[in-house]
Amino acid sequence: MSFTAVSAPSPEIAQHLAAQQCAVQWRGFLQALTDEFASSLSPEDLHALMFRVGTRFAAANPLAPAATLEELQRSMTAMWERIDWGWVQLSQESARLNIQHSLSPVSAAFGVNHVQWSGGFLEGVYQSWLEQAGSGSLRVVQVAPADAWGCVQFQLAR
Repeated sequence: MSFTAVSAPSPEIAQHLAAQQCAVQWRGFLQALTDEFASSLSPEDLHALMFRVGTRFAAANPLAPAATLEELQRSMTAMWERIDWGWVQLSQESARLNIQHSLSPVSAAFGVNHVQWSGGFLEGVYQSWLEQAGSGSLRVVQVAPADAWGCVQFQLAR
């Protein structure tokens, strides 16, 4: 049996699949909410608001204790998979922890025009979860904007 390489989906297919990450029943409501927020608050204030929402989410969804980075990643991913929010990969580099979240519906829910502040939600979640795991004074920061698929990178560092 022979297989051929599969090319990346066309822009139309990619847009359709990304839109499927947010249920149609919520899209209009979330877009109106997002537009209202964006017309009333600065991107910095919106980011801070989303960060606080993320910390509330993490407090309501604490992780089981983890002894290793692999256990922590499994616990985080189990939470995200339970609510259909993708998964996370954690990788340690010398003085930082890389956090790669894949397929978050945040971009689909709020729209690509709002990625500069909507990532504050995941930033707040990861900050809280990692504090629960003992990260101390280290801070989670987003290091790249989310793409249309909801893939976004964070780092935990000084």
